[in-house]
Amino acid sequence: MSSSTEYRMYGNWRRPRSTGMAGATFGTTMLGIGAVIVLVLLSLVIGFFPAMVLGVFTALAFVPLVIERDGRSGYERALLMVQWRRAHKRGEHIYSSGTFSRIPGGRYRMPGVLADTEIYEGIDAHNRPFGMIHMPQVDAYTIVLDAHPQGSENFDQDVLDQAVGNWSQMLTAMGETSDIVALVAVIETLPNTGVELYETVSQKVRADAPQLARDAMHQLATGLTTGGVRVGARIAITFKAQTAERKKDPSEQAVEIARRLPAITNAAARAGVPATPMSADEIMGTVRRSVDPSSLVNIERALFSGEGTGLEWADCGPRTQIEEKDRLVHDGAISVTWEMRQAPKSAIHETVLKRLLDPNSALPIKRVAIIYRPHTAADATDLVNKDHRDALAALSSGRGIATAKAKLEVAATEQSRTEVARGHGLTRFGLLITVTQPAGSADIPRVDALVRDLSLQSQLQLRRSFCWQAPAFWSSLGVGVIPPEHTSIPSFLSS
Repeated sequence: MSSSTEYRMYGNWRRPRSTGMAGATFGTTMLGIGAVIVLVLLSLVIGFFPAMVLGVFTALAFVPLVIERDGRSGYERALLMVQWRRAHKRGEHIYSSGTFSRIPGGRYRMPGVLADTEIYEGIDAHNRPFGMIHMPQVDAYTIVLDAHPQGSENFDQDVLDQAVGNWSQMLTAMGETSDIVALVAVIETLPNTGVELYETVSQKVRADAPQLARDAMHQLATGLTTGGVRVGARIAITFKAQTAERKKDPSEQAVEIARRLPAITNAAARAGVPATPMSADEIMGTVRRSVDPSSLVNIERALFSGEGTGLEWADCGPRTQIEEKDRLVHDGAISVTWEMRQAPKSAIHETVLKRLLDPNSALPIKRVAIIYRPHTAADATDLVNKDHRDALAALSSGRGIATAKAKLEVAATEQSRTEVARGHGLTRFGLLITVTQPAGSADIPRVDALVRDLSLQSQLQLRRSFCWQAPAFWSSLGVGVIPPEHTSIPSFLSS
C-alpha cells in the first residue's frame, strides 16, 4: 500500500503594466504619438529640417522612459537621485531630537511622516485593549496584532492548504471594505533574552512552594533560554477614515475598529495565525527597541513583568538618525533595507520563504515585512479586464519571442479574470527586508551577501533601497507607513 501527497503550487502574479507600442507603457505611447503630431505640425511651420532636429532631441528624451532597470524608468531613478542630493545638501538626511534639538518640547519624536502621529488606546468587543496609531495627514489609523504563526511542522498538507486558502479569504474580505488601505505582515528574528520565560515562571511560582521546586523552576527559566535567536510576528492593519467625524475624532474610529476586531482576529486564527491586539504600551515598546536594539532587555522586562514601559509615543523615536545612500544609522545601530524587485517567476510552494524567515545566527536582528494592498471587488474586476485587454494588444503587435511571451500573458490574465469572477480577490503586494546590526561591529558587505543568498533560495529578486533607506526602514516596521500613500514621484514618469 502506498500513498502520495499532492502539493499545491501558487503563482500567476504579474506586475500591472499598460502595454503600448514597442513594449513601452500606454502612457509613454500616448506621449510619443502626441510628440509626433506636434513635430508634423511644426514641420509645416518652421520647415522639415528644423523639425527633424527637434525630432532627434525628442526621441532622445523618450529613451529614459522606455528603458527601465530594476522596475524603474530612467527618469524615476534620476529624480530620486536629485531629491536625495538636494536633501543631503540641505542637511535633511540628519535627524536629531531630544532636549537640545529643535523638536518642540525637547521630545524624541519619530522622523518623517510619523512626526505628527499620535497613539490612542481602545477596548474591543471582547474587552481586549488595542493601540491605534493616528496619522492625520492621510486620515489613517493603524492597529497592530501580536501574531503566533503555527508554522508548517506536524501539519498535514490539506491543513496547510486550508490555512493558505483562509488567509486568501481574509485578504479578499478586507478588499470588500473600502476603508482598509493595507495589511502588513511582519516576521522578525531577535536575540533570545529569556526574559519572557523568566518573568512568566516568576509570576507562576508560589512563595510557599518547596525550595527544591522553586530552585528547579529558577534553573529552568535562567539556564535553558538565554542565547540564540527567536522568531516573532505581528500584523499591522491600516484603516482610512471614511466619515468627517472619524477624520476629526479618533474615538469615533476607535469604536468602528473595536466592533470589527473580533472578526479580524477570528479570520487570522482560521488561517493558522492566532493573533491578539497589541496595547499601546506594547506597540511603543516594539518601536523603541527597533530604533534602539540595546534597549531590548529592558523593554521586554518591563512588558512581561506587568510594570509597563513608561514610554510615551512622543519619546519612541531615535535620538539621532543619519540616512546614507545605502544604510540608516540610528542610536548606535546600522540598518540596511532591501526591497523586492520581482516576485518569483515560477510557481512556488507555500514554504518558499522558509529559509528567509528562519532564525539565522549571522543575522540575529532581521525583519521581513510583506505589504498587502487589497483591491476592492469593483476595482479588481476593472483591473483584470484592463490587464487582459493590454495583453491582447501586446499579442497582436508582437513578433517572435515577444509573441510567445504575450501568449503567456494572455493566459495569465484570462485566469485572473476567471478567478475574480468566482469571487476571489486581487491584491497588490511587496516585500521589504531590514537587517540591523550594532554600529561598532556592522559588516554590511557580508550582510548584503547573506541576504541576497537567502533571497535567491526564496526565488526572490531584491535590490538595495538606495537613496530610500529611511522610508524603507519605517515602512517595514509596521506602524502605518505605506509607501505609495506618500510617494513624491509623478506617475507619468513610471516605467
